[in-house]
Amino acid sequence: MSLYLSAALASNRKGRFLQTVAGATPLTTDWISSPPASGLLLIQAEELTDTNTLQCLYHWAMQAGCAALVINLKAEQFTLLAQLPSPLDWQLVPAILRMQEEPGLTALLTSETNQAIAGFTGSADRHQHQAGDVVHTRYIRKHSNSGLLAFTTLPLWSLNLLDHSEILVSWLNWFVDHAGIAEQIIGPKAPSTDYTPDKHDLVVLLLLYAGSGMSLQALSEHNAVKQMFDVNSLDIVKRGEMLQQHDFIDEAGITATGKTCLQASQYWAYAPLLSEQLHTGAL
Repeated sequence: MSLYLSAALASNRKGRFLQTVAGATPLTTDWISSPPASGLLLIQAEELTDTNTLQCLYHWAMQAGCAALVINLKAEQFTLLAQLPSPLDWQLVPAILRMQEEPGLTALLTSETNQAIAGFTGSADRHQHQAGDVVHTRYIRKHSNSGLLAFTTLPLWSLNLLDHSEILVSWLNWFVDHAGIAEQIIGPKAPSTDYTPDKHDLVVLLLLYAGSGMSLQALSEHNAVKQMFDVNSLDIVKRGEMLQQHDFIDEAGITATGKTCLQASQYWAYAPLLSEQLHTGAL
């Protein structure tokens, strides 16, 4: 997992705890001018001093492969949320969390968490971000392949987590796993007799499988695909030609070899949702 701490957070006790327990990497420069290329960035709410700073974080976090988690929340930062491109009605409210029967991060921090995030906008995972009906973590994203911006009231620097680093890391990993698939500009590939598809090839195989009958050209022009992926850098048609040379696809679509390769990858889990989005246009 690529987990980063803002330089300001890394300089205090909370940040040093997260470096030790979660293995987070501290940034040495200002995240506004030099943010990570991808991964999960943790910052303190007090760093969001004005609307421009919050919008800067929002725009970075909405990129596929990126996620931002704001911790150590203060009520004054919540007044800025209404100014985002997608306005949020979140409010910081007092709360009492009930003891949780299911093991996990929420159960470990229940007694130390006395605030919740109220609101109707955004989302919260019932298992990861709630204690019963109390929501301690909320997030927002544009669509299923965008990055996300999240706020949490959980004290992730609690000494109760010293012996539970794997639980903390697993909880943080959720944000990375739900931050979409980052696309990068690629260079030309030399033909290979023993070709192993990279992650960009796997995205094309995923699109072909989910499209069930759509051509490479049709997929590259599909509105839903354009909204979820960078079709210019992905170059679906050209990449498809390479995959066809190595028998991962043919004129009819994805081959048995291609499907086996896709099923063995992390992208296979996206197939049902992507298929629905391609055929309904809903994001």
